[in-house]
Amino acid sequence: MFFDLKNCKVRFRAKEFQSSRKEILKMIKIKKKSKNPYYFSFLEQDTKSLKKISFNIYKEFTSFEKIVLIGTGGSSLGSKAILNAAFNDKVIFLENIDPALLLKTLKNIKTKKLLLLIISKSGETSEVLSLYQVITNYFSSLFTIKNNTIIITEKKNSYLYNISKSNNIRFIDHNPNIGGRFSCFSETGLIPLKLAGLNINHIINVSEKTFDDCLNKNKYNFFDNITIFKHLINKKKYKGHVVISYQDSLRSLLQWYRQLWGESLGKKGKGIHFMPATGSVDQHSQLQMWLDGPNNLMYTIILPKKRKIDYSLNDKMKAIPSYLNKKTLGNILNAMGDATYKELVKSGRPVRIIYLEDDSLYPAIKLMSFLMLEVATLGLSLGINPFDQPAVERVKILTKKNLNKYAKN
Repeated sequence: MFFDLKNCKVRFRAKEFQSSRKEILKMIKIKKKSKNPYYFSFLEQDTKSLKKISFNIYKEFTSFEKIVLIGTGGSSLGSKAILNAAFNDKVIFLENIDPALLLKTLKNIKTKKLLLLIISKSGETSEVLSLYQVITNYFSSLFTIKNNTIIITEKKNSYLYNISKSNNIRFIDHNPNIGGRFSCFSETGLIPLKLAGLNINHIINVSEKTFDDCLNKNKYNFFDNITIFKHLINKKKYKGHVVISYQDSLRSLLQWYRQLWGESLGKKGKGIHFMPATGSVDQHSQLQMWLDGPNNLMYTIILPKKRKIDYSLNDKMKAIPSYLNKKTLGNILNAMGDATYKELVKSGRPVRIIYLEDDSLYPAIKLMSFLMLEVATLGLSLGINPFDQPAVERVKILTKKNLNKYAKN
């Protein structure tokens, strides 16, 4: 993984850049020693225990053909991002309660060897509880709740925890110090990955090495990236962060990154909006605005250097332009990404490129690990707590009030 930051660094005076970078390094050293359990708790996990729990669950439930994961937000986005990057479709994700799409999805599930995996940190998530009720009724003839279900939630008095106790369902304690969006390398993310057949030992090792490389070796220009983002956000000129991936298997990763960015940084009037995009598709709908609209966005472009699976155009009939002939689809996509980068630079837009080694799973794991650490560190450098989401809780409370009113009517 390589970060090209030349275009962003030219916006700094050298002394200003080095001074800001030193402040961030000092802040990290202080925060890492903090006794607050929420600070960087994803770095302090007992990975030996995580591997053991995941392996035991895999042995217990290895015979199932499909896994239905009920979870929303951080309870599903991390594992979904990794499974999509691995082109693994063993898990069916039920994340929303739109009835038309939900019922259509359920009708398409044909297997009788179905495992239900329910995840909610709080155990009170309305969507998760609603989906549990729907799916247990819909598939009541195919499985018994006790033998075909795993619940991951905090061990405390909640609806979901009480469901696990009253039905004697296999229960796994959700780490109380890790929020959903930071949980992709905890039991929340690793157990679905292990059940789907991925090598979680290697995933954990890649992630831990990336964390260590960033914090202790400044690999991938980690502290330079934080310094640049802090500077651009504090200027107040930039209102959004556009992230364009030229790798389709990272679409779900961008959804995960969007939640990570929005819930961690959108506080106290700070932060900027996150806008995911897919190259080359979104070049046909948004490129005009990016290049010639208001200069109030910053950009990240993600490009894999190689494609594990590619297809070469061999035009024997001379039906297509010569510049496309004998090029691979990956060549064409990367040429479009490179052209987009160069034109954004010409237009005076701040843009960085992240080059991945290839489009396989493990570069995606490195990227997720980097981004998780980057967002947490950036939040602290901006003077906010990146590990809570107080505004979200207000909407949940109001939703429950509204539903109680409907019940009375």
